[in-house]
Amino acid sequence: MYDVRHADGITIVRAQGELGRAELVAIAALAATARRAQRMVVIDLKKVTHLHYAGAALLKAIPGLRAAGASRYVRDLVHAGGAAGYVELYSDVEEALCAA
Repeated sequence: MYDVRHADGITIVRAQGELGRAELVAIAALAATARRAQRMVVIDLKKVTHLHYAGAALLKAIPGLRAAGASRYVRDLVHAGGAAGYVELYSDVEEALCAA
């Protein structure tokens, strides 16, 4: 499950629980659209307990995408999906928003 907030050139996607492939497809599409509109996009993974690693692979195609708050396990799944080095990972949303 996830919700989306748009404000002042920023899109924040707050996710929670288990993210399946279909949800990650939707999040990736939303993030890609927002990035094409020159919006900063942060996916808050703080409350995510599991994500489909193949779905995470979709995130690597979105330049400048930021993710925040992921547990070690969720970070490992992002890496296993091939998004390591493509998605900027931060400890929390505030850090992601303040990063240059």
